[in-house]
Amino acid sequence: MITLFENIKTHLPFTLLTKKEFDHIKNDAQIVYYPNDTVLIGKDKTPENLFVVIKGIVEVFDENEEHIDMYHTHDIFGGIEIIEDQPSEYSYKVTEELICFEIPKASFLDICESNKDFKHYFFSSIVERIELLKEKKEYASMSDLMIARLDESILHKACVIASNVSIVDSLKRMDEEGASCLLVQNDEGYGIVTDADFRYYILQKEEKSLENISQIQSYPAISVKNGELLFNILLLMTEHSIKHLPVLDDDNNVLGILELVDLLSFFSNQSHLITVQMERAQKLENVVAAAKRLNVMIGALHAKGVKSRYIAKLVSEINRKMYMKLFKMIIPHTWHDKCTLILLGSEGRASQILRTDQDNALVFEKGFMPQDAASVTQRFIEVLDEIGFPRCEGEIMMINPKWCKPIEAYKEDIYDWMEAPTYEKFMDMAIFFDSTPVAGKLSLHTELIDYLFHKVEQTPSILMHFARAIETFESPLGLFSQFVHDKAHKNEIDIKKGALFALIHGVRALALEHQIRATNTTLRIKALNNSGFLSKEDATELMEALEVFTTLRLHSQLSQLAKGEKIDNYISVVNIGKLERDLLKEALKTVNKFKKIVSYHFHLSIVG
Repeated sequence: MITLFENIKTHLPFTLLTKKEFDHIKNDAQIVYYPNDTVLIGKDKTPENLFVVIKGIVEVFDENEEHIDMYHTHDIFGGIEIIEDQPSEYSYKVTEELICFEIPKASFLDICESNKDFKHYFFSSIVERIELLKEKKEYASMSDLMIARLDESILHKACVIASNVSIVDSLKRMDEEGASCLLVQNDEGYGIVTDADFRYYILQKEEKSLENISQIQSYPAISVKNGELLFNILLLMTEHSIKHLPVLDDDNNVLGILELVDLLSFFSNQSHLITVQMERAQKLENVVAAAKRLNVMIGALHAKGVKSRYIAKLVSEINRKMYMKLFKMIIPHTWHDKCTLILLGSEGRASQILRTDQDNALVFEKGFMPQDAASVTQRFIEVLDEIGFPRCEGEIMMINPKWCKPIEAYKEDIYDWMEAPTYEKFMDMAIFFDSTPVAGKLSLHTELIDYLFHKVEQTPSILMHFARAIETFESPLGLFSQFVHDKAHKNEIDIKKGALFALIHGVRALALEHQIRATNTTLRIKALNNSGFLSKEDATELMEALEVFTTLRLHSQLSQLAKGEKIDNYISVVNIGKLERDLLKEALKTVNKFKKIVSYHFHLSIVG
């Protein structure tokens, strides 16, 4: 028993106890067995023990036998009722033979009295538990940063000058290549010239007759070999107060220049590095190379516990720069003031973090439809292929004529969605309503959204049918009873179908009703709160539930990416930690509550 009880020491809330407090509970706890169908806590009964599950399953039901919750290994229940000395609102029933610890009510209350953090844990919100999860991830990520090594992907191209070249010609060369420093090739090794050296030249050129670049170089240049630990490089650059560092291969050939700002970017989130590379790109291959660094940035931010919605916002901004650059390089200049590039679906909502699929379209102005549209759009999609965006299985891409046509054709679609609605048309309507323009004549997109709002105003009953899609997938509030049982996804939940879709689409339907132009789900929730439809409490719960789902999905997808597996929306409910599982439970309850709000608001019970 001692060994078993020691195992829970590493799980919240027991990690909050002192040794004396933990020993007190351990000495009073007992291991108990219960067969199937045992009612541990009856409705309107106050528990006499705190239960800690070792093995088995306990399910919670209300008076109508509706499934409310589920507990298994390392889960705790009964604490709130004991602390508040109130009878349970639900019935706790063993549905898989149970072995558990029972901690007597008196011992539990003694610890709650002496340890306020321990007591508070039982009442902590999703927001507070997410902060605990963030702290855990920040601690775990430190070792990864300490062992990261330098590779060529973060280097800038070196501008190498012969030692006898004049200073003026060297400066011209530096400007032509867009370099931030010069490497001077001497008979023995390299020197380096930076802005500080050029300032020295301006002030001293006449007095000291400075003409050749070798006269103002810092020699020998401090350098490192490729593969060196990044942390060691940071120490070196800090020690010598340098911002530019030549990187050499084993034969002392120059591989490139490492800039301090990029090194610091790596230790923060790499966003600066990617953005600079994107903006400096003169060729498509440079855009592709910069965009491919996104996954590294995402992994670093996730490891540090940064909220997934902030990661998504940063990724979205970088992707917008990428799309603007691709639009400028691939789309003919004669089209630029006659069409707009729009992103749809998860990209339009700025919620796509890892590249799961392409969702894009072109809208041309009235009467304009170029003959070579097919070949141009094909090239655009091929570049996205090269970057790593999988093609959309539903063909929501500009190579599909459905998503590449003049504005009047899109208006015909919107009219058709209202007059002859079907489930498929509602999905097209949802995809389009989530769209955002990124390049070209942006007013074309504004005109289409205005037209959509106008048609919905004329046909308000369409919203009831549009919102009904939230009932498409069963909510996995039965939680672990909603496991996928096929061999490929045993004990996993499709978080997109089981939770995200209902939350996102419910918010989308309300946003359409309230003519909210924001496409991001979090911003839509805030707007619904500002309009008075959602209370501050409900809005906060929804945003944090969305955070839980996207964080768990991102964690799973990063693991799949590392293993070279196909990225999907499945989350293992048995492999995640207890804290994550608790968060998932609470988030699913929030979605179920929200579905009831949407159903009541749009009268979905009477929709045929």
